[in-house]
Amino acid sequence: MITKMKYIPLILMMAILLPSLSAQTNQYLSGKDSDPEAVALLNKLKVKYEGFENMKMDFSLEIEIPEEDMIVQKGLIYQQDKQFHLDFEQQSVTSNGENVWIHLKNNNEVQIHSASTLEEEDSFMSPQNLLKLYESDAFIFAISDEIKQAGKIVALIECKPIDEDSEFSKLRMTVDTKNLNMVSVKAFSKDGSRYTFVNNNLASNVSIPAGTFEFDASKFPDIYVEDMREN
Repeated sequence: MITKMKYIPLILMMAILLPSLSAQTNQYLSGKDSDPEAVALLNKLKVKYEGFENMKMDFSLEIEIPEEDMIVQKGLIYQQDKQFHLDFEQQSVTSNGENVWIHLKNNNEVQIHSASTLEEEDSFMSPQNLLKLYESDAFIFAISDEIKQAGKIVALIECKPIDEDSEFSKLRMTVDTKNLNMVSVKAFSKDGSRYTFVNNNLASNVSIPAGTFEFDASKFPDIYVEDMREN
């Protein structure tokens, strides 16, 4: 099952990418109507991150479902170009740029997907796609506020999907404007659920262990492999 994993990069990443814009967004018809300051800030952040040879991020994923206790999952991500590895306690997602392995640890099961197929799904976003959201012309961006948080000035960027059928009513990205760091991304689902991706620590140009971007099924005895790629 891929249901839970689709929220990770919204967050994320993506946890890792939005006060109310109802009065403004009603007049917006396309991504071209986005706040230029918001787009400029996101572009600076994107340029910085794309300048990394690779990156490693420790993060938290907070899952809030109505009438249920909040779930907090700790995670780790390695990324290099289109390759990435997301690891949680119960599941992981690994991609070498061509294939994506979704490992359901508790079920001792792995699903293999074509990376190109998943990229076509709006609900599945790889980490490198997170900072390219506004390029798709599918969202409207605006800075709603600048506040002091943990001793730093951060901008709150509201991201409103143009598609009325989107499962999310909006995203909220928190960005450290001085150091150009993504602090968090919160996704607001129309069913009342909330998913928050929090960047706990980010390191760039690190040494990545060999084999990080490949899934080796031989390391898991009796694992069930479901190949969902088209022949």
